Amino acid sequence: MKVFAAAITLAFGNVLAAPTDLAGEVAQGRHPDIDALVIAQHGQVIASGVRPDLELDEVDIRSATKSVTALLIGIAIDRGLIASVDTPVSTLLPELSDAFSEPRRATMRVRDLLTMRSGLDCDDWDAKSPGHEDTMYETSDWLGFWSKLPMREAPGERFSYCTGNVIALGRLLAHATGQPVPGFARAALFAPLGIRDARWASWNRGKDTDTGGHLALHPDALHAIGQLVLNEGVWNGRRVVSAEWIRAMTRAHADIPGRAQRYGYLWWLDETRQPGLPRSRLLMAWGNGGNFVVVMPELSAVFVSVGRRYNRPEALEPLQWLRDSVLPVLSGPADVQAP
Repeated sequence: MKVFAAAITLAFGNVLAAPTDLAGEVAQGRHPDIDALVIAQHGQVIASGVRPDLELDEVDIRSATKSVTALLIGIAIDRGLIASVDTPVSTLLPELSDAFSEPRRATMRVRDLLTMRSGLDCDDWDAKSPGHEDTMYETSDWLGFWSKLPMREAPGERFSYCTGNVIALGRLLAHATGQPVPGFARAALFAPLGIRDARWASWNRGKDTDTGGHLALHPDALHAIGQLVLNEGVWNGRRVVSAEWIRAMTRAHADIPGRAQRYGYLWWLDETRQPGLPRSRLLMAWGNGGNFVVVMPELSAVFVSVGRRYNRPEALEPLQWLRDSVLPVLSGPADVQAP
């Protein structure tokens, strides 16, 4: 999410193609480096286009991974493996006891990591930030790098987008569940959704999971995750994550300086504003390159795109399609239906 610190500005001109036409164009490769488009409403896929030769190794949903991590944290809380979002981070990362001896750092809670308000001097939108993700990636010990960052303010005070916060969530999740993140994710989230293939990136010579980015999931898997959020944690009649967590995760907890969007627990929150469009909240998992899962509760709809337009302004084009071609044809409020 390096180059997208500015507010979303969909300035590509109007697109009048129908959703099914757009999906067909994506499948035919007519929108370079956008590899998939899936649109569903009322539990039914109404348009789907996936590049026929798309391999999982080509998919990298970047920071949309963070939103999947939020679901895993919720499941761990549901199961009592993490007491609550108010649990002090220090109690879940005992290996960092020296770092957390600093008084302000000791007050950091799980919710502060979920809302990008750790208080650390870490801003992925500022290349000069001491905690910038690219600097972290150059080290072998990402968690150690994160733990040594200076405090800029008290935790919980201000939003500052920091991938290191989610790396810390990954380590504490592994501690809390007693297993590596991929294993917990497979059993607790992916298998119940029928997701068979997922590829996590790693660090620490493969010993730790990159929970802040670079997860690979098939577009249909991303649609399933969007549908799970739309259905408030239920899939095919089975409760996967509590409705309480979904509501908390997609409720605004932090303002984002300079942007109209707000932030939940690692989910972006927006709403339709343009006159003539149906009114709905937009609950978004958002990754660099054109990777989006947009859940629209008031329209009982899910929009998914998968792309490789990394660090390019045209990565935002799928949101233009959503605005100009998809939202105008979606019907009004309806009961959410499970797939």
